[in-house]
Amino acid sequence: MKRVLQVAYPIVVVLLAEPFPGFAQAVGESPLTGSVSLGARNVDVDGAVTKYREDVNLDDGVRVFDLNLHYAPRRDSDSIVDRVDLSARNLGGDPNESVALSVRKYGAYSLKVDHRRSEYFYEDTLVPAELASINSVTGGDFHHFDFERVRDTASLALDLSPDTKLSFGLERQTRSGDSTTTLDIQRDEFELDRPIDESLNALTAGIQHSWDKVTVVFQEEIREFENTNEIFLPGASAGTNPLDPADLQFYFLDQSYDFDSRAHLVRVIANPTMRFQLRAALRREDLDLDMSASENSEGTGFTGASFVTDVSGGAEIGRDLDFDEVDFRFNVNERMRLVGGVRSSSLDQRGLLSFGPDGGAGAWNIDTDGLEIGVEFAARTNLVFSVGVSNEERESLGFRSSGTDQRMDRVETDRDGFFARALYRNERGLELSGSIEDNSIDNPLALASATDNRRYKLSLRHRWDNGLSLTGTHNQIDVENGNSGWASDTAQTAIRLSYRNERLQLAAGYTSVDTERSIDQLVSAGFRQDRFLIRYAADSSFMDASIRWTANDIVTIGGSIRSYENDGSFELDRDDFFAFVNLRLTDDYALEFAYRDVDYVEDMFDDYAAEILEVALRLHW
Repeated sequence: MKRVLQVAYPIVVVLLAEPFPGFAQAVGESPLTGSVSLGARNVDVDGAVTKYREDVNLDDGVRVFDLNLHYAPRRDSDSIVDRVDLSARNLGGDPNESVALSVRKYGAYSLKVDHRRSEYFYEDTLVPAELASINSVTGGDFHHFDFERVRDTASLALDLSPDTKLSFGLERQTRSGDSTTTLDIQRDEFELDRPIDESLNALTAGIQHSWDKVTVVFQEEIREFENTNEIFLPGASAGTNPLDPADLQFYFLDQSYDFDSRAHLVRVIANPTMRFQLRAALRREDLDLDMSASENSEGTGFTGASFVTDVSGGAEIGRDLDFDEVDFRFNVNERMRLVGGVRSSSLDQRGLLSFGPDGGAGAWNIDTDGLEIGVEFAARTNLVFSVGVSNEERESLGFRSSGTDQRMDRVETDRDGFFARALYRNERGLELSGSIEDNSIDNPLALASATDNRRYKLSLRHRWDNGLSLTGTHNQIDVENGNSGWASDTAQTAIRLSYRNERLQLAAGYTSVDTERSIDQLVSAGFRQDRFLIRYAADSSFMDASIRWTANDIVTIGGSIRSYENDGSFELDRDDFFAFVNLRLTDDYALEFAYRDVDYVEDMFDDYAAEILEVALRLHW
């Protein structure tokens, strides 16, 4: 607290003593409006700091919590813009920051630029570091991540005419940072560094033209991806089992790769008559991937003999993807409507790999055709039923060649399903809906793929005239594979109650999620056969409540409580309490205090308690 006040006090004094020139007298007249919240944060963490970084990761220091600027010149001016909006959140080193800019001239153009940066950190302390050992299966975690993700996008839409629009888009994504992994080398496990360095650049361009009853969209897309995938040993290592003779003096593996892809899209939206609506899309995409690989190492093998490796090679992969879909709606009469769709896709991929003495080639093709058709019937003006059926057929053909070993696989999969939905609304604000979907799959591609898939959903919504509203949902998903004995069942129930008037906002909710996973498979090893049993269960509950009360024109207070609990195969408890006070000092200034307490309990090594205090001065103009 002392540190926060030491940082915030001079900020408050300066801003109150030296208001921004021209803002006070320009209120209500200037085309520029906005707000800024500047302050400081103090963080106190007790317990597993690494787990806190995974979950919250907020640090001390001065911050720009948010910034909003809006520029809207008078309509009778000759400005080249009608509106400019700039917003920024969490500037100053927070794990999630964003900046968004929008510039618009109505009927002429729209420009949007967006920047988002996030940090990802993972380093579970499953057991103390001195006891962690992969070889003895103590549960030690040797996979760590600490990297930054940045995504920048820009889009420009030009109105060439009331019926013709031109659009351009740019996107750049990067991931950079550090991570560690493990590799099995010479019958021992070694922890290695794996830096993260990858980037994706994309460019899109499109044109849209609308006639009286038809709209056509053409779009081109270019994507380039680069990944510097390197794994190396930072120093000599005896491995995770120092009792065996295997060790490494040097290890470096380079598997860098990049790919280029091109995509062409055509979309048609047609309304030939008042009763008939048609949507169609065709997409063609090709991808070329190149990889260069090399491995260099030196050490002692599991027999005690020295070894040296120096191998190199590369890979080339090509992929072609075709996707076509058509959806339609036809109003038979005022009460009945037919809906349906047809989809077809084809994926062709071929690849060639060579790495030292090893290498091979492969090619595979997947053709998928799907059809769904249904009917919507309005039994009454406020009661609608929908029923339908769907079918999907997929053929997968694969060829692999490695040395003298050649193999061809062919799998044909067929899925049949049906769905039913109902929706009821009344004049008093009550809405009820329910749906069921059932799918049966013959000969799935994998033992972990479903042969039966069922989904159920119920929802309720009611809004009263006094500002009170109630919502509730129940979802259930049952998935199983009759060939392997694998099953997965998930049930989720949520209910939320809220109230709002001019000065008071209240909300409370409860969510329950029950998950069960199991597999019962017969495993053969020589002359022995055993049942391989896996059971996983989780019973999760989430409760939250929030309040915001504007006591008068000066004071606004509020807060929230969130509680998460999980029982079953693993136990976890997390409580998150937040409270704030907003004091309006003048028409232009407000002082904000916020306090957050996070209490996390997972096991004796991953517990932490964090207190976060923020103070900020907000300026409006």
